[in-house]
Amino acid sequence: MDLLAWMERWNMLPDKGGIILCALSGGRDSVCLLHYLKELAPGRGFSVAAAHFNHQMRPTAERDEAFARELCREWGIPFYCGHGDVCAAAEEHGWSGEEAARRLRYDFLEQTAREIGAAKIATAHHLSDQAETVVLNLLRGTGAEGLCGIPPVRGKLIRPLLQTARQEIEDYLAANALPYVDDESNGEDCFARNRLRLRVWPELERIHSGAAENIARTAQLLRGENEYLNDLAASYLPDEGTALDCTKLLSAPEALRGRILRLLVTRTQAGRKDFGAVHYDALLRLAQNGGMLDLPGGVRAVCREGTLRLEHRPDTLLPKVLHEQTDWGEYTIWQRKVRGNFSEKDDTILLNCGKINQVVQVRPFCAADRLTLPGSRGSRSVKRLLSERGIPQEERQRLPVFCVGERLAAVYGIGTDVDFLPQDGSEVIEIIVKKNVWEDSTNG
Repeated sequence: MDLLAWMERWNMLPDKGGIILCALSGGRDSVCLLHYLKELAPGRGFSVAAAHFNHQMRPTAERDEAFARELCREWGIPFYCGHGDVCAAAEEHGWSGEEAARRLRYDFLEQTAREIGAAKIATAHHLSDQAETVVLNLLRGTGAEGLCGIPPVRGKLIRPLLQTARQEIEDYLAANALPYVDDESNGEDCFARNRLRLRVWPELERIHSGAAENIARTAQLLRGENEYLNDLAASYLPDEGTALDCTKLLSAPEALRGRILRLLVTRTQAGRKDFGAVHYDALLRLAQNGGMLDLPGGVRAVCREGTLRLEHRPDTLLPKVLHEQTDWGEYTIWQRKVRGNFSEKDDTILLNCGKINQVVQVRPFCAADRLTLPGSRGSRSVKRLLSERGIPQEERQRLPVFCVGERLAAVYGIGTDVDFLPQDGSEVIEIIVKKNVWEDSTNG
């Protein structure tokens, strides 16, 4: 088994003196990879460390950890171990057990790599894993990008065995008399990948021998084409930021538009993990028609005046009792009692103290809110008033609304209800509202 040409092709080798952190489950694939890297390291001027993550999901989890630890002791390889409650993480975030285990494992590997200064993180995905991933992605309808399968390199992550057949790994283990542990869950058919491997794959091999190699080869070809299309799609994006000219997006060939939007989403903190075709279709409609859309990962899309912008969705604001100084969302609000003749300024609201028998609260706008303004014939919908004043929909839920008990007293930027208007010479509550100026997170 010779992985050197593959590793050099994909720049998997660290610089002289660098470290490769190898993910070690204790199974045959990871033991094979760790041994190969250990043997390769002296001649190529790097060192190897191993990281084992105990998911605490199986009765044999402690056995696997002990095996991995002892193997590294015998081979003189630095060993790092992490633990995580996969079931608790899955319940907290709404992930499947497999997804929770994967996320915790990779978080541990990344953290360990940072702590020890490892330039690369090696995982033992091999050719059969690649072929199975492509088939599963095809069944999920993930499109061309999913059919590229597992990338050989992603950031620090490297896959030296990705073009290596399972039989080659078995032969290497036998030739070097390497010990390993068997994961008994690999024989259970409760996981989609296991059912594919145990039930479907033998039939695929009977239909066409070498199915795994051919599927993996197809993934490699598609990867090159996918990279070219991504480069083409990127030419429609600005150099930085998450704002996109809708005219430019809609001028792109239809086949590229979804790809352009996917690249735009990768620029957000949320990334693309929880986005699907339905979200990109909705984004495209938004670019055509305007409006606002809430998306996964706390992302909000806003399309105004021909620009589609992705931004972080503000946290839900809750009602809050006003004190002398109150921070609420994007605003700082001051409250005091004063007496005399006053004229309201743009940032000031005056309420008649004689009409206030409870504390004043600030809260978000509600669809049922109504306000009777001076000179109007009756109460009007606050929603309609906001629309008439051109206040964008995405700003409305962050606009301060002031209440006395259940009664709406005033809306910042709109006005004060006639029932709470001050009278000359009366004692009033003066509310001063200042909007905080934050750095625009969309500028890169």
